[in-house]
Amino acid sequence: MISIIIPIYNRQHLIEETLNSIKAQTYANWECIIVDDGSTDNTYNITNNLIKGDNRFQLYNRPLEFAKGPSSCRNFAITKMSGNYIQFFDSDDVMHPNHLQLKIEAIKTHDFVICQLQEFTGAFDTNLFSSAKQPYIKPSKNVFEDFTTGTFPMLMVAPLWKASSLKPYLPIREDLHILEDHELYARALSQDKTYAIINIPLIFYRVGSSSSTNSFYSNVSYGLASYFEAKKTVLHLSSAKPIKLAILKMTLGFFRLALAERDFKSAQQCLNFIKNHKLAYSFKLKVKLFRIIFFYSIFKIVKKGDTKFKPLFKL
Repeated sequence: MISIIIPIYNRQHLIEETLNSIKAQTYANWECIIVDDGSTDNTYNITNNLIKGDNRFQLYNRPLEFAKGPSSCRNFAITKMSGNYIQFFDSDDVMHPNHLQLKIEAIKTHDFVICQLQEFTGAFDTNLFSSAKQPYIKPSKNVFEDFTTGTFPMLMVAPLWKASSLKPYLPIREDLHILEDHELYARALSQDKTYAIINIPLIFYRVGSSSSTNSFYSNVSYGLASYFEAKKTVLHLSSAKPIKLAILKMTLGFFRLALAERDFKSAQQCLNFIKNHKLAYSFKLKVKLFRIIFFYSIFKIVKKGDTKFKPLFKL
């Protein structure tokens, strides 16, 4: 049986689409464990009405002893699951009718199976089930390295996991505002895992709605500590140069976002992270980083000229 894990919070206008897509699955041997994170709208009551008569659904309020947040809700849901497979899902996403069927057929003896994801905005159009197309997901010879450098895409909801393959790495860290899935999957993939790929969009995720990740990109100070913690996990697991280079480039990306916001505290934290973890590992990178720090010191004084300075803050 597949255990579908869904945290919900203030989704009264969106949850019906999500639940209907689960009810419409051609594979019927599933349970769906939903945990409300203290919604302040009518999400809980609407959800409760939508699942009446289908005992495959379980709806809970997050216990008060669990910290607020989607990770806590997922961790609590896992204590209630009885399936042999785990499928994380979000409360505003939509499943292709064959999503679970194709994954359960593909996973076989593998640890997990992933599929393509397709974004959408507004109300979901079922024509996407037959028309959506995404870039081909290529098999990886080093899935941990490719995942941590961003060339092997795997968001929280992408994989169906064999429960016995994921549970050794649980619970999900509840102290992270963002990248909690990245931190979890990095630990899981650091040890050999076998997997299958379904190169069809089977999960449709809504963009434009509120999320922790969106908050981070619009306000870099939000979640920056979580970003550092997630990347510390990766660097603890491997100090391979491609991984360090990818983290260096990403950290400099957030450094530039901080400068655009005139958030010099966050900008300095990015530079400190780069220094403390020796991400500029070669003479060439050290020279480029020195140039960035030099022009950063000038920018802090003049506090203008973003367009002219921007190229100088890249490797």
